[in-house]
Amino acid sequence: MSIAKMSKVTLLAHQTDKKKILELLQQSGVLEISDITEQLATEEELAGLLKQDDEQEAMQEVEKSMAEVRYSLDFLDRYHRVNKGLLDDLLAEKKALTITEVKQKVPQWAELSRKVYQTLKAVDEQLLALRNEETHLLNLQKQLLPWEKLPLALEEIKDSRKVRLELGTVPVSQLPVLHEQLQEDEVAYYLEEVDSKRGEAFIFLASYIADDELVQNALKQVNFNRHLLPRLTGTAAENLAKVEQQLLELEKTREQLLAQIEAQVQYREILYCYNDYLTVQQDRNQSVELLGRTDSTFLLEGWVPTAEVDRLRQKILAVSDSIEISVREPYEGEDFPVQLENKPFFTPYEFVTNLYGAPNPYGVDPTAPFTPFFIIFFGLCLTDAGYGVVLMLLSALGLKKVKGESVRNLLKILFACGISTVVFGWLVGGWFGYPLFGAPLLFDALNDPMRLLVYSLALGLLHIFWGMAVKFITLIKEGEIFAALADVGLWYGLIIGLLLLALPGTAGLGKNLALVSAIGLVLTQGRSQPTLIKKFFSGLLSLYDITGYFSDLLSYSRLLALGLATGVVSLTVNTMADLLKGHPIGYIAIAVLLLGGHTFNLAINALGSFIHSARLQYIEFYNRFYEGGGRAFKPFRFKTQHIEILSEETQGN
Repeated sequence: MSIAKMSKVTLLAHQTDKKKILELLQQSGVLEISDITEQLATEEELAGLLKQDDEQEAMQEVEKSMAEVRYSLDFLDRYHRVNKGLLDDLLAEKKALTITEVKQKVPQWAELSRKVYQTLKAVDEQLLALRNEETHLLNLQKQLLPWEKLPLALEEIKDSRKVRLELGTVPVSQLPVLHEQLQEDEVAYYLEEVDSKRGEAFIFLASYIADDELVQNALKQVNFNRHLLPRLTGTAAENLAKVEQQLLELEKTREQLLAQIEAQVQYREILYCYNDYLTVQQDRNQSVELLGRTDSTFLLEGWVPTAEVDRLRQKILAVSDSIEISVREPYEGEDFPVQLENKPFFTPYEFVTNLYGAPNPYGVDPTAPFTPFFIIFFGLCLTDAGYGVVLMLLSALGLKKVKGESVRNLLKILFACGISTVVFGWLVGGWFGYPLFGAPLLFDALNDPMRLLVYSLALGLLHIFWGMAVKFITLIKEGEIFAALADVGLWYGLIIGLLLLALPGTAGLGKNLALVSAIGLVLTQGRSQPTLIKKFFSGLLSLYDITGYFSDLLSYSRLLALGLATGVVSLTVNTMADLLKGHPIGYIAIAVLLLGGHTFNLAINALGSFIHSARLQYIEFYNRFYEGGGRAFKPFRFKTQHIEILSEETQGN
């Protein structure tokens, strides 16, 4: 239940040691490098001594290699995509390699990556040329197909001194009109219909050049569309045969090129590993831009968890005896990154905290305080013991298979919530909607919803009081005893007093407690105001906040609503299944209906239980003590997807 103490580390060293130090920091993964260039922009004295560091040449070299690797991977994915299921990435296990092993393999990876890139680049260029040639041949084929039956060689289709030859199309319905017009004009001609397709007649027309004006006028009247064939030798049929042969040869060439691509698929995993290595190098080179430098030295600043300072200092000083390190605590009010520190049981629930955002570095980590209530609220929302068992089994199976830390934390949360669901489902619900194993042990929520509402509101009141207690304890630790009593203690008195008024036996006590607390609030809540009048009216208006407490309390009725929703849907599914009994086919339908219905009910209501349990923390609980606005601690470390780079000491452990 705490935020890790942070220390500001300032390191001054020779440029010759920079690479080793950055490698060490990246391996350690406990230091967040601060951007010193922000200080250079605001502090003239510092800007006169230092300038921004960079590694342009190294960065360009790495980016060039990364571009080649990503080109190769994208190219392979285009032709040999890896079909992954929804869970494949979650279940994938990274290949563990030590830093020494990575360094030994890098030259081999780099050489292989270069060869794969050159091969695929050449294949890509050949495929592009092949596609262009294929497009040309297909267009030529499209041009020649209508003239396949024309016996005349294409090179002979040209005008002589006296005769003009025409190829083109006219609408089939206009062909008789063309004949009539030419005959009417007493034109000497030869016209042959070579083929017809889709209402168009492909014609060959020969006429004297002397009659050209009459022929052209006749052709215009029938919407003649002239065809100009490419300069080829032989008939259209002969050229079409050649085109077919060339297309077959191109297809064989394509198959050979595709085989070359397939031969490179075996190196995909190596490319992934090399890409991870290059990503690490890129991060290291980019981190240099956060540093300051002189001609011979560099300056680095960053935040480290205080518990890691001594160990990190020893590692850095082991690199060289000419390194200067200074460590200090944050200045008063200085912003520093937030790293949550919780006991192993509470650590997975940092997942829920981080969904909302990091707390203020000087505030309170809400993880441990809300954890038991989150588990209880989830169980009350789902309220079916059978669903709880399913959640536990699925979570346990996932924990055996999944390696990702974030997903494992979520699965641990769901496992605990599954236990809570079994408990509350057995007490007030059932097992998949059926009253099995004595359920409900306490009462049936569907038949007695008001009782469940009372319990939900009681839990809500306890939740609100616990949030107020967190603030009370925090103020006491900070030495703000009067603020704790005035801002929290008096509200306890007013709320409890008003609740006691509703009970006949305690109405008198409740009245006195509420009255004294209200007077105390009026006298203390305006204490920050400058004048007595403003203090009084500010304190008086603070009593209106009681409506916020009671509206927050009513929000816990959602526990009743969601709990009943799960039970109603389960009952509906089971009732529909009972209606199908009595026929062999009906039992198959029953099985399908029960499996599908309960799966849907579990999925939709488990999601709703998680969301609304989290909402009750964020809205009704956090506003009692939580201060946001922090930024998460992001240490400089290895960020890889396919390999896990281990230091030798990690491997030993």
